[in-house]
Amino acid sequence: MAKQIPSHAQVVIIGGGIHGCSVAYHLANEGWKDVVLLERKQLTSGTTWHAAGLVGQLQGSHATTAFAKYGIELLQEIEAETGQNPGYRRSGSISIAVNDERHAELKRKADFARLFGIEAHAMSTEEISERWPLMNPEGVLGGIYMPSDGSANPIDLTQALAKGARMHGAQIFEQIKVEEVLLENGKATGVRTSEGTIRADVVVNCGGMWARELGQQSGVGVPLHACEHYYLVTEAIPDLPADLPVLRSYCDGTYWKEDAGKLLFGFAHFHARAWAEKGIPEEFEFDSLPFVEDDVMDVLELAMNRVPLLQETGIRTFFNGPESYSYDGRFTLGQAPDIDNYYVLAGVNSTGIQSGPGAGRALAQWIMKGHPPIDLSEMDPARCEAFQARDPYLRERCPETLVLTYAMHWPNRQRETARNLRRTPFHHALKARGACFTEVQGWERPGWFAREGMTPEYQYSFYRQNWFDCAQEEQKAAREAVAMIDYSMLGKLMVEGRDAESFLQRVCTNDMAMPVGKVAYTLMLNPRGGIESDVTVARHGDEAFMVMSSISHTRRDYLHLRDQIAEGEDVRLRDVTSAYGVLGLMGPKSREVLAEVSDIDLSNEAFPFNSLQRFYVGHAEVFAQRLSYSGELGWEIFVTPDFAEHVFEVLEAAGEAHGLRLIGGEALNALRIEKGFVHWGHDMAYTEAPHQIGLGFACKPKKSIPFIGRDAYLARKDENKGPFLLYLKLEEPEPLLHHNEPVLRDGQVAGYVTAGAYGATLGSAVGLCLISPADDGKGKAGLAEGAYSVLVEGREVPATVSLQPLYDPKNARMLS
Repeated sequence: MAKQIPSHAQVVIIGGGIHGCSVAYHLANEGWKDVVLLERKQLTSGTTWHAAGLVGQLQGSHATTAFAKYGIELLQEIEAETGQNPGYRRSGSISIAVNDERHAELKRKADFARLFGIEAHAMSTEEISERWPLMNPEGVLGGIYMPSDGSANPIDLTQALAKGARMHGAQIFEQIKVEEVLLENGKATGVRTSEGTIRADVVVNCGGMWARELGQQSGVGVPLHACEHYYLVTEAIPDLPADLPVLRSYCDGTYWKEDAGKLLFGFAHFHARAWAEKGIPEEFEFDSLPFVEDDVMDVLELAMNRVPLLQETGIRTFFNGPESYSYDGRFTLGQAPDIDNYYVLAGVNSTGIQSGPGAGRALAQWIMKGHPPIDLSEMDPARCEAFQARDPYLRERCPETLVLTYAMHWPNRQRETARNLRRTPFHHALKARGACFTEVQGWERPGWFAREGMTPEYQYSFYRQNWFDCAQEEQKAAREAVAMIDYSMLGKLMVEGRDAESFLQRVCTNDMAMPVGKVAYTLMLNPRGGIESDVTVARHGDEAFMVMSSISHTRRDYLHLRDQIAEGEDVRLRDVTSAYGVLGLMGPKSREVLAEVSDIDLSNEAFPFNSLQRFYVGHAEVFAQRLSYSGELGWEIFVTPDFAEHVFEVLEAAGEAHGLRLIGGEALNALRIEKGFVHWGHDMAYTEAPHQIGLGFACKPKKSIPFIGRDAYLARKDENKGPFLLYLKLEEPEPLLHHNEPVLRDGQVAGYVTAGAYGATLGSAVGLCLISPADDGKGKAGLAEGAYSVLVEGREVPATVSLQPLYDPKNARMLS
């Protein structure tokens, strides 16, 4: 007789793949006994069962690498706890390069490993051939070897987690389909299943490729889609070494691993296809998809060239199975933005076996603690706009994620699918002037402007890309003359109502009791004193404020503000991002240009920094705030879309005599890094406190209304723990910084570059970096001592590291 499902549980987990079982195991292991996991068919029967089972510690970000590193630790321990062998084999892995750019990428990957104490070292072609004698070494320049990598059996690992969960008190039910997540007053309260209803305090969507459809039922965006994914298994190969490392040839789009005397080789497709566009069949269970030979012939030919033995070895298994891929290549992990007590873990882009244990533990800790245990901001479900969670967008964008899995991971890589969705009022004018567009949240924004005769397209490299000189000239214009940039896509949120001021006083760290026409940079903290966001707030009226956010976090900031509105508060929140075009005018001659087209006093006394005024530019009424993200004198000019092109043309004409140049995001990023300005999500997140980032000036703990997180901020400030944000410049002009390069202090890893670019004014690569102080009691002040270098492709490049911004540390140019 089947076990009866309970009527109530503390946590209900939907989905019995690697992620659902990992969440259940880690919750139960920490003492949460009232945990129920529901699986629609059998455990692992969706996509987990057919995973290749590769486990590698080094992934693309700090969080995913932490997941994978923990996964190796758990693989080594879980059999002793549960008696279930997860099939872990520590064979190591070798990644090979067949061109200089891939070699550079692999060297940077090995550098990144140093941050986590993961062993990774270079191998010559001869060494690779000796360790992997079946490989054709033709064209191989070398590679990197990671001895701790290997493989696991996906079913056995998942069953070990399930067994461990049961041992600690969790209940697991198979053949129970969740038909609906129950909602009451904006909260998840349980699930309705094929066998009855379970009330619950927390619901967790680990539905794998079903997670999107399940989320859609409740208005929760889970931005993933199933795509077809192939691998092949050969017939038995006599004398095949059982200790072969996993071999990855990214440029060939293929990986190989020994599999019980056979070779399994899988594909990162050059052309991928979304699957189940009309919905996943109800009966799907341990199923595979039709194998279409034409879909893999191009990669198969490369595979047979790289491993010639395949040309004379039969294929036992031609496998095509669905895998879930996200629209941006990042996980979806965390609390749903619109429903309390509803959590999601899905869309891990074929890394479920290596990431599943760590991702499940992180989500379990989030549920238990009520906040993320580490910086998981890149995975935040709130990053996803409504249009990005719709099937038409996902069907177009998600297959590209699969294609890019083994493609070059270029700096500034731009997606090619689902483009030209959101355009500013200046788009066509900028395009006519040579803009090469980048995409953020569907917005098209200029990355750089092509010179006459150039094609405005990215030509990628780890070295100087084709736009490098263009961006240098754009930076020079901003520093020496005048530059103009399209800021229209920046978030603009109106906070209005009788209680708007007191509300913002509570939510923001800076003093919001400012006169109409004043502007302030401020932080928003969480109760732990961490930085939830940094925004600019302008007071437009007695009961009206505009909060300005970065492009990628507008929705997140909107939701954060919305969730802080207390019952009975007269506060209204509106997103007016699309209601205004915005032009940033910056540089020492920006005042002269603006003066030619307006009739107001632009002197420092009449229009000081951090102030707002309304006036006319040409025939258009505008309002402008004196701010600058470049560190130069500058204004941000707001105009309604109907007059936008007119204002653009008037400013452009007036600026011609002053050397005005249009600039894009590449130049602006370099300018802000050179000046030491930070960006949330890159240089800080909700794990860092203001004192670590040098943003204590934006915190006013003595104002009449205490801000959220004030006491925690003061406590963390008194503790004065790092890491601390510092400013860095390479002492050689040639190497480039992108991000995540290890920073060494006296030869030892002390931190990493959070953001890097080439600073035209300073004449070398510049970066912001998070550095941990030594245990010498000196704290941040002690970081000024020591010899610094940055690891770039395995070489220690000498660097200057400063406690103060390296460019105009006293803000004299911006305040002049």
